[in-house]
Order: sequence, then structure tokens, then C-alpha cells
Amino acid sequence: MGDDAELYWEMEHDPYFWDMIEKYDIPKKKKKQNTALFIDGENISHKKAEKIMEIAKQQGELYSSRVYGLQKDKSTKGWSEKAKEHGIKDIRMSGISEKDKVDKKIQKDAQREILQQKNVDIVCIATSDKGYADVVRKLREQGKRVVIIGEEKTSDELRRVCNKFIEV
Repeated sequence: MGDDAELYWEMEHDPYFWDMIEKYDIPKKKKKQNTALFIDGENISHKKAEKIMEIAKQQGELYSSRVYGLQKDKSTKGWSEKAKEHGIKDIRMSGISEKDKVDKKIQKDAQREILQQKNVDIVCIATSDKGYADVVRKLREQGKRVVIIGEEKTSDELRRVCNKFIEV
């Protein structure tokens, strides 16, 4: 009898076979975690796009990625090219300029993504803006792992509320 045939015979006929197998701690294959990336284009430079993408991909399988900015803002225009280059969805907001317009949109979209896409395990937010602390808390309450990708200027509060802070 070959090795496989012998094993199958034992599986079918030995009443203690499965008890014996359970004794061994066989590591289970880890499920690749899905990651959603949200980039505050007003707050972090497009020159850091490659590093941000690299960090997000290290966290898990990149499920979705978006960069946000104002349509007529010259400082965020560089993100449009980087978005095309890296396959990031470029969200340009228009209309009346108001305080924290982009931040509010990212916060709203992050929460909506988590509610609609149950398979997202990790949320990466590329920003240094402390205004994201509340949404980070909410995401963590929903069982999500939150990674902030920010610069040296990132507030202590934002660094404390996330699961992991990575400086670019």
C-alpha cells in the first residue's frame, strides 16, 4: 500500500485518528487581510505617494485606495497624476470652499466603506491632521485595525488613537 492509501485507510478505520491529529498544533493558513486606503491630498504631499502605497500594501491586500482634494486647488493637483500612475481613485471636490470639507468627506467615506464592505479589515489613512481622531476611534470600535500614515508633524492624539502610526 502506498503512503496516501495507508493514510486514507487510517482516516476511515482508526477511531482515534482525528484525536491524534488534533494534538498537533498545525498552523492554519492566515487569511490575507483587506486594506482600504484614504489619502488626504490637502494634508500630505503627492511626492510621498510611492511610500504611502508601499506601506498600505504591507498592511494587507489593497482592496481600495482613494485620494481626496479640491478641484481648483493647485497644491493637490500633483495627486491627480500620482492617482493615475498607481490606480488610486481620484476624488476631486468642487463647490464653495469650506473649512475641513475634504476631511469631512474622507471621514464619511471611511465609515461608509466599513459599513458596506464587511470584508475590509484594515483602514489606512494618510494624513497628519488631528481632526481624524474621532473617526479613528469609531473605526476601532467597529473592530477595524487603523493605521495612520503621517508626517513628523502628526499630533500626539492621532498617534495614540490608532493601532499603528507610520511616519513618512
